[in-house]
Amino acid sequence: MAKRGLKIGFGIAFLVVGLFTGIFGVALVSLVGPDGRFEMPETDARSRGHALVFDAIYVRGNLPSSGSLSTTLSIEARAAGDADVFLGVGPSDRVRRYLTGVAYDRVVRVDWPGGVGTEPVTGGGEPRGAPGTQTWWEASDEGRAATLEWVVRGGDWSVVIMNADGSSDVEVAGTVGVSLPVLGPVSIGMLIAAVVILVIGIVLTVSGAKTPGPPARGAARAVQPVAAASPGGAPPRPDA
Repeated sequence: MAKRGLKIGFGIAFLVVGLFTGIFGVALVSLVGPDGRFEMPETDARSRGHALVFDAIYVRGNLPSSGSLSTTLSIEARAAGDADVFLGVGPSDRVRRYLTGVAYDRVVRVDWPGGVGTEPVTGGGEPRGAPGTQTWWEASDEGRAATLEWVVRGGDWSVVIMNADGSSDVEVAGTVGVSLPVLGPVSIGMLIAAVVILVIGIVLTVSGAKTPGPPARGAARAVQPVAAASPGGAPPRPDA
């Protein structure tokens, strides 16, 4: 009885662990896919100033720059107005100096499934030259449709979206994606592990819950009475 109880207890524990592992695995696969890439839906963003700035990228330490543990930030933007769009990633302190005294909007919230929340930064000056002429960008691109891919590394970084000529009234539509290749195999591995754990849990639970049958009845052995021997040692005579 104690052995059956242990089987049921371990079986239920395996089932619970397998269920949660499967839920996390499905969520991870649906979020990042088998290639480990997460991408937000297309979002519209606008600033009446000269730039849209997302300055909340702070990475402590050095991250791998290649391989399955490297993290890549991808941004695609299309100009909604007449001017070409500029995309750039640069050190936050250089971005702040470049935009000192310039009106722009900080991106303070990214909504799901689309949209951003911004807060204005006041100013009355003009940027110090077109953004594409600055030499300190880590990665940049410009055009009617601009695409930027940057392998994330340690530091304090800002993403900047501007009109390529530095003019005000920035309006774009685009997407942002983050790729961490190791997440793809991890998510698939979690699903496989969940299946194995669930199978073990089912086997243990069913085995422990099975009621043993009654013991098989053996055939009764016939016992012949043994007559006592006569005093003389001769076998007794059978009755006539």
